[in-house]
Amino acid sequence: MIATEVKNRFVTEPQAQHIADRWNAVYPAMRTILDDVIRAQRGAGRPTFDVADLERVRREMGQQDRGTFKACTRSPGAFSVSHAFSQVRTVVSVTSIGHPDAGAILRLCAELADAVAEAGVASRAEREAARATVPAQQVDGGRRERADSEQTERGTR
Repeated sequence: MIATEVKNRFVTEPQAQHIADRWNAVYPAMRTILDDVIRAQRGAGRPTFDVADLERVRREMGQQDRGTFKACTRSPGAFSVSHAFSQVRTVVSVTSIGHPDAGAILRLCAELADAVAEAGVASRAEREAARATVPAQQVDGGRRERADSEQTERGTR
Protein backbone atom coordinates (compact mmCIF):
# COMPACT_ATOMS: atom_id res chain seq x y z
CA MET A 1 0.00 0.00 0.00
CA ILE A 2 1.16 3.54 -0.63
CA ALA A 3 0.30 6.55 1.50
CA THR A 4 -1.65 8.29 -1.25
CA GLU A 5 -4.23 5.50 -0.98
CA VAL A 6 -5.07 6.57 2.58
CA LYS A 7 -8.16 8.69 1.96
CA ASN A 8 -9.39 10.65 4.93
CA ARG A 9 -9.64 14.40 5.04
CA PHE A 10 -8.65 14.38 8.70
CA VAL A 11 -5.44 12.37 8.18
CA THR A 12 -2.42 14.48 7.29
CA GLU A 13 0.02 13.40 4.62
CA PRO A 14 2.82 12.59 7.11
CA GLN A 15 0.36 10.62 9.23
CA ALA A 16 -0.85 8.74 6.14
CA GLN A 17 2.74 7.88 5.24
CA HIS A 18 3.38 6.64 8.78
CA ILE A 19 0.25 4.45 8.67
CA ALA A 20 1.23 3.11 5.24
CA ASP A 21 4.74 2.27 6.46
CA ARG A 22 3.41 0.41 9.51
CA TRP A 23 0.78 -1.37 7.42
CA ASN A 24 3.34 -2.47 4.82
CA ALA A 25 5.62 -3.79 7.55
CA VAL A 26 3.00 -6.02 9.21
CA TYR A 27 0.43 -6.83 6.52
CA PRO A 28 2.18 -10.07 5.45
CA ALA A 29 2.28 -11.26 9.08
CA MET A 30 -1.40 -10.37 9.62
CA ARG A 31 -2.32 -12.25 6.45
CA THR A 32 -0.36 -15.31 7.60
CA ILE A 33 -1.97 -15.19 11.04
CA LEU A 34 -5.45 -15.08 9.51
CA ASP A 35 -4.60 -17.90 7.09
CA ASP A 36 -3.32 -20.09 9.95
CA VAL A 37 -6.26 -19.37 12.25
CA ILE A 38 -8.82 -19.95 9.48
CA ARG A 39 -7.16 -23.25 8.53
CA ALA A 40 -7.07 -24.37 12.19
CA GLN A 41 -10.68 -23.33 12.82
CA ARG A 42 -11.92 -25.23 9.76
CA GLY A 43 -10.24 -28.38 11.10
CA ALA A 44 -11.53 -27.91 14.63
CA GLY A 45 -14.53 -29.90 15.83
CA ARG A 46 -15.86 -26.85 17.67
CA PRO A 47 -14.50 -23.60 16.19
CA THR A 48 -13.81 -20.86 18.72
CA PHE A 49 -13.93 -18.05 16.14
CA ASP A 50 -16.39 -17.16 13.40
CA VAL A 51 -14.58 -18.47 10.31
CA ALA A 52 -16.79 -16.54 7.89
CA ASP A 53 -15.98 -13.30 9.73
CA LEU A 54 -12.25 -14.05 9.63
CA GLU A 55 -12.47 -14.76 5.91
CA ARG A 56 -14.30 -11.45 5.36
CA VAL A 57 -11.62 -9.60 7.33
CA ARG A 58 -8.85 -11.31 5.34
CA ARG A 59 -10.56 -10.39 2.03
CA GLU A 60 -11.15 -6.77 3.10
CA MET A 61 -7.57 -6.41 4.33
CA GLY A 62 -6.37 -7.54 0.91
CA GLN A 63 -8.58 -4.87 -0.64
CA GLN A 64 -7.19 -2.31 1.82
CA ASP A 65 -3.67 -3.32 0.85
CA ARG A 66 -4.44 -2.87 -2.85
CA GLY A 67 -6.34 0.38 -2.26
CA THR A 68 -9.53 -1.09 -3.71
CA PHE A 69 -11.54 -1.34 -0.47
CA LYS A 70 -15.00 0.23 -0.73
CA ALA A 71 -16.83 1.15 2.45
CA CYS A 72 -20.01 1.21 0.38
CA THR A 73 -20.76 0.24 -3.20
CA ARG A 74 -20.82 3.83 -4.45
CA SER A 75 -17.57 4.97 -2.88
CA PRO A 76 -14.28 4.92 -4.77
CA GLY A 77 -11.73 2.33 -3.72
CA ALA A 78 -9.31 3.54 -1.04
CA PHE A 79 -7.69 2.67 2.26
CA SER A 80 -10.23 3.32 5.02
CA VAL A 81 -8.58 4.18 8.33
CA SER A 82 -11.63 3.31 10.42
CA HIS A 83 -12.25 0.01 8.66
CA ALA A 84 -8.55 -0.85 8.83
CA PHE A 85 -8.68 -0.23 12.59
CA SER A 86 -11.61 -2.63 12.91
CA GLN A 87 -9.87 -5.25 10.78
CA VAL A 88 -6.58 -5.01 12.67
CA ARG A 89 -8.47 -5.31 15.97
CA THR A 90 -9.86 -8.61 14.67
CA VAL A 91 -6.34 -9.78 13.86
CA VAL A 92 -5.20 -8.74 17.34
CA SER A 93 -8.01 -10.83 18.86
CA VAL A 94 -6.72 -14.01 17.17
CA THR A 95 -2.99 -13.34 17.52
CA SER A 96 -0.98 -15.22 20.11
CA ILE A 97 0.64 -12.93 22.63
CA GLY A 98 3.95 -14.63 21.94
CA HIS A 99 3.83 -14.08 18.18
CA PRO A 100 7.00 -12.34 16.95
CA ASP A 101 4.97 -9.67 15.12
CA ALA A 102 2.44 -9.06 17.91
CA GLY A 103 4.14 -5.81 18.98
CA ALA A 104 4.22 -4.40 15.46
CA ILE A 105 0.56 -5.33 14.92
CA LEU A 106 -0.43 -3.69 18.20
CA ARG A 107 1.53 -0.53 17.29
CA LEU A 108 -0.33 -0.37 13.95
CA CYS A 109 -3.60 -0.86 15.81
CA ALA A 110 -2.71 2.00 18.17
CA GLU A 111 -1.73 4.27 15.27
CA LEU A 112 -5.05 3.57 13.55
CA ALA A 113 -6.95 4.10 16.82
CA ASP A 114 -5.31 7.51 17.24
CA ALA A 115 -6.17 8.48 13.65
CA VAL A 116 -9.81 7.40 14.10
CA ALA A 117 -10.09 9.30 17.38
CA GLU A 118 -8.53 12.46 15.90
CA ALA A 119 -10.88 12.26 12.91
CA GLY A 120 -13.85 11.92 15.26
CA VAL A 121 -12.82 14.99 17.24
CA ALA A 122 -12.20 17.00 14.06
CA SER A 123 -15.50 15.88 12.59
CA ARG A 124 -17.42 16.89 15.73
CA ALA A 125 -15.68 20.27 15.78
CA GLU A 126 -16.55 20.76 12.11
CA ARG A 127 -20.22 19.94 12.74
CA GLU A 128 -20.35 22.29 15.74
CA ALA A 129 -18.82 25.10 13.67
CA ALA A 130 -21.36 24.52 10.90
CA ARG A 131 -24.22 24.63 13.39
CA ALA A 132 -22.92 27.88 14.87
CA THR A 133 -22.95 29.61 11.48
CA VAL A 134 -26.54 28.65 10.57
CA PRO A 135 -29.03 31.12 12.06
CA ALA A 136 -31.87 29.65 14.04
CA GLN A 137 -35.20 29.78 12.25
CA GLN A 138 -38.64 29.63 13.76
CA VAL A 139 -40.53 26.55 12.77
CA ASP A 140 -44.28 26.56 12.35
CA GLY A 141 -45.50 23.31 13.85
CA GLY A 142 -48.52 22.88 11.61
CA ARG A 143 -50.90 24.33 9.10
CA ARG A 144 -53.50 26.07 11.22
CA GLU A 145 -55.74 27.04 8.29
CA ARG A 146 -56.34 23.43 7.37
CA ALA A 147 -56.72 22.36 10.97
CA ASP A 148 -59.31 25.11 11.57
CA SER A 149 -61.28 24.21 8.44
CA GLU A 150 -61.27 20.54 9.36
CA GLN A 151 -62.58 21.40 12.81
CA THR A 152 -65.29 23.60 11.30
CA GLU A 153 -66.33 20.87 8.88
CA ARG A 154 -66.44 18.31 11.67
CA GLY A 155 -68.43 20.69 13.87
CA THR A 156 -71.07 21.43 11.19
CA ARG A 157 -71.75 17.85 10.15
